[in-house]
Amino acid sequence: MVPISGGTDSALTYYICAKAKPGDVVGVYRGERLRAKDWFESLGKVLTVDAPGEFREQEEMRWARFLTISIIREYGLVGSRTRTEDLLGTYSLASRIATFLPIVGVWKSDILQLCNYIGVPKDIISSSTEPDCDCGRPAKLVDITYPLVDTFLKSYVLGEDVDLTNLKSEDKEYLQGIINYTSFRKDLPISGPII
Repeated sequence: MVPISGGTDSALTYYICAKAKPGDVVGVYRGERLRAKDWFESLGKVLTVDAPGEFREQEEMRWARFLTISIIREYGLVGSRTRTEDLLGTYSLASRIATFLPIVGVWKSDILQLCNYIGVPKDIISSSTEPDCDCGRPAKLVDITYPLVDTFLKSYVLGEDVDLTNLKSEDKEYLQGIINYTSFRKDLPISGPII
């Protein structure tokens, strides 16, 4: 079972899983309107669910609902955390309950290219280049662009020798601040295998 949001990460994850196991994958969505729903349904089953009540942490309640469904129906829960999110620490805490993380090794800039390659609708792709407070993507992070974010992470976190001349010093400070703020997540337990 793949939680889908109508964004590029969940679109690529759902596409990979649906192609690998045709007929066995269910996309699950919680919300009013799934962006490009026809595209998702062309790949497989899509289940729309509700999450009870009003909660401050809507992300956690969505994942609690998805986990409940996966347990009842005996589905493996697939997360769509990327390498960029993993190193930057911007993934949701609730995503740590996913059984599988098939794109955790893929950079966000590569995900955008792959989505273009496999024919993901433009409104899904554009959703990754716009601010989205609901998924934790502030305007400042969008302004930097994912190729530059990935380059920063390759240099700062992985120690690779990459060209950082296109990255402003205030952008470096901003990204470093995100890493500092989210560093506690590195010590949290992982629920299952990361593939």
